[in-house]
Amino acid sequence: MRFRHLALLGILFILLSSLSGTTDKASAQSTPVDIAQNKIVQAFQIVQQADLDGASAAAVSQLASSLNLALSFEQSAIELLPTNKTGSGIYASLSLNLSTTTSVEALSVASAARTQTLLSRLGVYSLALATGLGSTLLVIELHRVKSFVRKIRLRRLRLE
Repeated sequence: MRFRHLALLGILFILLSSLSGTTDKASAQSTPVDIAQNKIVQAFQIVQQADLDGASAAAVSQLASSLNLALSFEQSAIELLPTNKTGSGIYASLSLNLSTTTSVEALSVASAARTQTLLSRLGVYSLALATGLGSTLLVIELHRVKSFVRKIRLRRLRLE
């Protein structure tokens, strides 16, 4: 559990540091790198929500690994941006595709975790209701049970 939080915090730190150092304020248009950065941030938030919704550690770890790979693609795109715009666009596209896929997987994992939580709660509440109903019937009908036990003992005594 601690590893998940550290991994997600590390990804967030890297994202924020890369966003603060590479923002081009002179350009009014979004570059593929900017779009990829925004999508990675969205994917990170979705993965974090999946973790909060109770997704398994293995699923969150796999999603974090995918985000790390998308982040490395995005870093490569940033590094190539001044010298090779085509290569930068390719890496930004790879980052965008991977972060989009990771977002979809994270939504699926979060949905499954929420469904599992709902089913678990439903099972626990059903068991509590059945136990309460059973104990209520036992308390209300206890005199009949005592009477039934007395009749059985009398029959045994008559048979002997």
